[in-house]
Formats: sequence, structure tokens, C-alpha cells
Amino acid sequence: MLRHALFIVISQSGRSPDLVAATRSARTAGARTIAIVNAASSPVADEAEFVIPIEAGREHSVAATKTVIGSMAAGAGLIAELAEDRILRSALERLPERLRRALALHWGGITDDLTKASAVFVAARGLGLGSAREIALKLSEVLRLPSIGLSAAELQHGPRGALSSRTPLLMMRIMDETAPMVDALAKELRQQKIALHLCGGPHGSLPWLAEDDPATDPITMLMPAYRMIEQAALSCGFDPDRPPRLSKITETF
Repeated sequence: MLRHALFIVISQSGRSPDLVAATRSARTAGARTIAIVNAASSPVADEAEFVIPIEAGREHSVAATKTVIGSMAAGAGLIAELAEDRILRSALERLPERLRRALALHWGGITDDLTKASAVFVAARGLGLGSAREIALKLSEVLRLPSIGLSAAELQHGPRGALSSRTPLLMMRIMDETAPMVDALAKELRQQKIALHLCGGPHGSLPWLAEDDPATDPITMLMPAYRMIEQAALSCGFDPDRPPRLSKITETF
């Protein structure tokens, strides 16, 4: 029984059978069910008790971007209200303007390394980990590069052995208790001649805004990453909106 559980499902289309079935099962088992969806009229939304619409408009490209940012912001907003977190509420009020400013940031300095890469690593810690995995997914989808999103802590262990001059690393550093570790790791990797591109902090190599809340900065960092991936795809002659062998709605069961 899930009588005292909160079940949250996040979906762009709200049509994947596995998400529909999981939401129905959770609600039947007694959980409070919340659907964060872009398509408010969808099977997932119909199965949930409460619906938070992203309202980002239609996604035209296969690789979702604005709905990812919208769903992360909606999730943060839900947490802010449930926890009555005034600091997070304030950060979310600043988020639209920060996203607008981040859109102008140019991360094109990564492109040369990507075109020569055999694989790409994207790393972060704490609340940045979700964005790291999202960026790695988009690198695989749009640039057709094997990409791994992982915790920066893992680069102190086995995955570090796979780093080389042909495996560039994009690392994101947010202003929380994990920042000193990320700074120290970046210093070590640069000494080892790893192709490191760091966003955030005093030693960052990528254009960035002044640090803000560690819960919303990972959302903002997606904006220049998306632009960089789009521009790199175009320079390689790829269509960033229509990757091969992929469809817009993924129906998994």
C-alpha cells in the first residue's frame, strides 16, 4: 500500500504506456498522485489526481528542451510550496530573467573538442546531477556522440580511468557544499591535461552568470548547453531537431 506516499510523474506527452500504468497503479494503491505534464489532456494526466501543466506549447523537435526546463521549474515550484521555502520561491521568481540572460551565453569553445571526441563525459554533484544527465542525453541524441552523465564524485573512482584527450569533460559547479570538491577536482584534471570545460565558480572556463540558488542554477545552465549542442550539430551538418531513428513520442512498456 502507498497510502502515505506522494507519487509524482513527469512527462512531455503524457502518453507513454509505462507512465500511464505506473500512475494508475500508484493511485490504486492509495498514493497521492501528481502529474507534471505539458499535454494536460493526456492519458497520464487523466490517471493522476492532481495535474500541474507545464504550458510550454508544442515541442517541435524530437529532443525536448523547453519542456525539460519547464518541468524542472514546475517541480521546484511544487517543492517550494510544500516546504514553504521562501528562499526557493524567491529564486524561482528570478529564474525567468536568468534564463533569458543565459540564452545569450556562448559555449562555442567546446565545439572543437566535441568534433574530435570519441565520447563525452558530463559531470556535476548534488542538485546539478539531473542537469548533467540531461545534457549527456542531448549530446547523444543530437550530436550522436556516446555521452555519460555522472556525479563528479565518480571521477575520483573508476570512470576517471576513461578520461583522455579524446573524451572531453563538461563539468558544472553550483554554489553549495559540493563546490570545494568540484574546484579541487577541476584543478587536478587540468594538471593531467584533460579537456575540461567548467561552468561556474572562480575557475570556470565557460561564460556564466553570477551564482544564484543551487536549486535553480542547474536549470539555468541547461540554456547555454542546449544552444551549444544545437550550434555544434549544425556545424557537423546534422539536423538538431530530427535525430535519426528517434520519434517524438516514446512509448515504453
